[in-house]
Amino acid sequence: MDPEASGPDREAAERFFNDGLEMWRAGRYDEAHEAFGRCLSLDPDHARAYSARAGLNHWLGRDSEALDDISKALELRPDNTGDLHNRAVVLASLGRQAEAILEYESVLIRDPSSAGTLNNLAWLLATARDTALRDCRRAIDYSRRAVAVIRSAAWLDTLATAYAECGDFESAVKIETEALNLSQPPNPAFKKRLELYRHKISYTSWINKQ
Repeated sequence: MDPEASGPDREAAERFFNDGLEMWRAGRYDEAHEAFGRCLSLDPDHARAYSARAGLNHWLGRDSEALDDISKALELRPDNTGDLHNRAVVLASLGRQAEAILEYESVLIRDPSSAGTLNNLAWLLATARDTALRDCRRAIDYSRRAVAVIRSAAWLDTLATAYAECGDFESAVKIETEALNLSQPPNPAFKKRLELYRHKISYTSWINKQ
């Protein structure tokens, strides 16, 4: 927070920040966005408000605004792994996959056990549009480490996709089946990928033909 801000301003900024979080949780997105803005007008160095507004903007599909906010948060706290992870998420959403990969890797340098980062990086390495960015072996390694922490349906889907990209369709079918069985209700994307892997077709081979 801004050390020059007065006590009352800092207190009011914090109230607006907390109000923004409550409004977001209540689905009052425009009001939440306004509350975060009022917080920042009182305390321009409130890193958590920039980070929260970035998350809200991403949720609303405003990724260019989200990138501006999360980058500002990182100017204020450059080693915050949560903000670094979230900037990678936004970069990937904007189609800037090479930059997203580098950002995820920077998170893992600071926190090698960040399971969400491991999963997201694995997905990019397995499915990147640019084949030069793909590395299915690294994707399998990162994904297995993520699944060892949380064996969720979504993360098993990532692992199955990485195996399929490497041509190990037997493992891909086994793991995608588990992912589909864990998803409730059954995830149609998992069902589609399971069908592909049974026919020895990788996800990237299929998606590139769409």
